[in-house]
Amino acid sequence: MAQPATESSAKEAKPQDQRTFASQARTEDVTGEKPPNGYWTTMMHFAKGYVGTGIFAMGEGYKNSGLIGGTVLLFLIGFINVNCQRILIRTAEKINQEEGKEVKPSFAETVQYTLNNSKLACLKNNAKTLGWFTNFSVVGCELGFCCVYYVFIADHLLEIASNHNLLNHKQPESIHIVLLIMLIPMWASTFLRNLKLLLPLSIIANILIWSGVIIVFYYTTYEGLPPASDRYLLSPLERWPLYFGTVLYAFEGITFILPLRNEMKRPEQFINWYGVLNVGMVFVMILYFFVGMLSYWKYGEDVESSVFLNLTQEDKNMSDVINVIVSIAILFTFTLHMYIPFEVTFPLIYRKYGPFKHGIVVAALYRSSLVLTTWTLANVVPFLGLFISLIGATGGSFLTLIMPPILEMIAFQGELGIVIIVKDILILILGVVGSAFGTVMAIIAIVNKFRVEYFGEEL
Repeated sequence: MAQPATESSAKEAKPQDQRTFASQARTEDVTGEKPPNGYWTTMMHFAKGYVGTGIFAMGEGYKNSGLIGGTVLLFLIGFINVNCQRILIRTAEKINQEEGKEVKPSFAETVQYTLNNSKLACLKNNAKTLGWFTNFSVVGCELGFCCVYYVFIADHLLEIASNHNLLNHKQPESIHIVLLIMLIPMWASTFLRNLKLLLPLSIIANILIWSGVIIVFYYTTYEGLPPASDRYLLSPLERWPLYFGTVLYAFEGITFILPLRNEMKRPEQFINWYGVLNVGMVFVMILYFFVGMLSYWKYGEDVESSVFLNLTQEDKNMSDVINVIVSIAILFTFTLHMYIPFEVTFPLIYRKYGPFKHGIVVAALYRSSLVLTTWTLANVVPFLGLFISLIGATGGSFLTLIMPPILEMIAFQGELGIVIIVKDILILILGVVGSAFGTVMAIIAIVNKFRVEYFGEEL
């Protein structure tokens, strides 16, 4: 890695920087130009990325934690999440200052560059490996989210088909039929090549998601809520790891904040006091709180992994309308989350094997392979709530809670007070412990679900 020294040495290092940072590979001949985005365009994408299936799964999250436990942990993890995202952006900005304004490192490049400058030999010697693992985690999480979106949409479309006696939702093969029908529109939605082109879809998705939130507010409150004493204030502790995974999944926006920030006209507007990150996350946490609390308070232990499945059971007249609204909204959310793994991995491929004679065809085939991969995985584990918990507890913990405090302690060593260091260590411990427990619990629950659904057994 080039080290900042004199102005002349920085200029001499510039060509090396272009080869070192794959995110700077010039792929415009294949992917097209990426016009810079303003504050509100970025906010639309931020909201679309955060307020998706996770918000409607918060009722199940509260079921696993309780009304009080869920609320306290929601805001605690939310504020920790914001702090970790700010750490990642500040670290990337530090690299930007050292290597030149044209360098906009990805998450993995930020990790590798920072660890290369570590005084700890174990981190310095494994910087490249951890960089690749970060890329693997980012891509794995985003593709996992896309798998969840397939299953989420399939659940709601299957409800429509069941209402009209087209399919029987009690037959396990029915969801696979719906997933097959969904493949073409999901595939076609991924061919918008930059965030500016995705803006109309983000606006429509946000309008539909907000409509869904309003519907949840109405249906959970219009007949009144049962006594709070009928619900857990603190759920049994053995269920808390599942809540941890659900919340991490809902807050898993760290994978796309650097791409959003890097494509802004004024990147400083992303993390200033009234920036996209702070303003966006305040609204996100408030929405998650109300939807999660009201969903569990209303339906208790019967709350579904998507609260809309409860609503459609209550009001058959609104059933099809609700299912269509959320299905379209999540379809458009799918496009943003599929955009990230392509933007992370394609420059690596282009740098090693490009330029291509038929670059547009290569890019189209690569996008298609990502879509087919997620579609195949969605057919394997069509259990939405458990899938959400597994994704959040594994890759989500590493990216959101484990790596950021490590980056801060290395990139800003010598500048941190004891309070910040203790904070980083506590976040790191939370990430490791939460990931271990959440992963084990989610895997056990998935295995148990398979045995119950397909073999009539239980662990």
